[in-house]
Amino acid sequence: MKGWLLALFAVALAALVLTGACGRRRAPAAEGPPKPTPEAITKVSENGPVKATVKVWPPAPELGDPLYLELTIEAGPGVTVAAPFEDEGLGRFAALGWVHDTRRKDDGGTVEVQTYTLEPPGSGKHRIPPFRLLVTDGRGTGSGSGSGATSELLTDEIPIAVAPVDPARAKEPLAPARGALPIVVGGLAWWMIAGLIVAGLIAIAAVVWGARTYRRQAVVRQRVSAYEVAVRRLAALERGGAPDEVGLDDWFVELSAIVRHYLEERFALRAPELTTEEFLQEARRAAGLSSAHREQLSAFLERCDRVKFAGYRPDADESLATLAAARAFVEDTRLREAA
Repeated sequence: MKGWLLALFAVALAALVLTGACGRRRAPAAEGPPKPTPEAITKVSENGPVKATVKVWPPAPELGDPLYLELTIEAGPGVTVAAPFEDEGLGRFAALGWVHDTRRKDDGGTVEVQTYTLEPPGSGKHRIPPFRLLVTDGRGTGSGSGSGATSELLTDEIPIAVAPVDPARAKEPLAPARGALPIVVGGLAWWMIAGLIVAGLIAIAAVVWGARTYRRQAVVRQRVSAYEVAVRRLAALERGGAPDEVGLDDWFVELSAIVRHYLEERFALRAPELTTEEFLQEARRAAGLSSAHREQLSAFLERCDRVKFAGYRPDADESLATLAAARAFVEDTRLREAA
């Protein structure tokens, strides 16, 4: 079982390596947005040690042209700024992508630059709503960890007009084709399918291994509990004292049943209706019983049968000695939980 699992995990590891290699062979990412032009619309907002600059270019785009926005946040040392860099703060403009860059200045301050590539919703007049920045000044606390006073900085709103497509451009030549499309469009790549198959095999192996482990543990718990049940029943029988003449047969029947039930659960004999001789034959096949244990069991069952079938009447001391022998046999053959 362990060897099979190790082989399966080796296959999974190889598949993951191939998956990583295939992932690295993807087409290179598109180049980042261009730098702002001198004609870019620029808005600067300041609040103490924080300066936020928003640049948008081109200033007069046509519908279909890419539109870029650059948000630069300069913070002094000991000052932290929480900025909404997600695309939720861009109004009706769709964010096609963004590039983030952070660097630290010589004086300990920071500069964060987030550049968006935007798509206007249509031609006409639009506006880019303000960015809301949360400024925490920790310079006075001595920790510089952002536990000081908190304030808010709003950048200015930027209006922008998007011109419709010039009809004269309709006669311009189209850009060349980017290349042939793959035969299968959509779906999963082969390496993704292989990864899913390997993951499924690992999951099945884990379920099978877990089920077998659970069954083994259940068997161990059952065999350990067989000892606990036997000891509890023997203690209850002993608390009632030695049997009298009237209850002698029932007392030895119960004592014999306790030991037989213990052996059935402890060694999985499953022989409730067998005679004593047949039961001893089954007990000889139990791997955990030594020859000395088999002799003890044979002597014990024969003593019980003498009382039940031969009319033998032991005294109180002999009855309690038989019970003590049964307890010693159970103690010697019990399954320890550590095993």
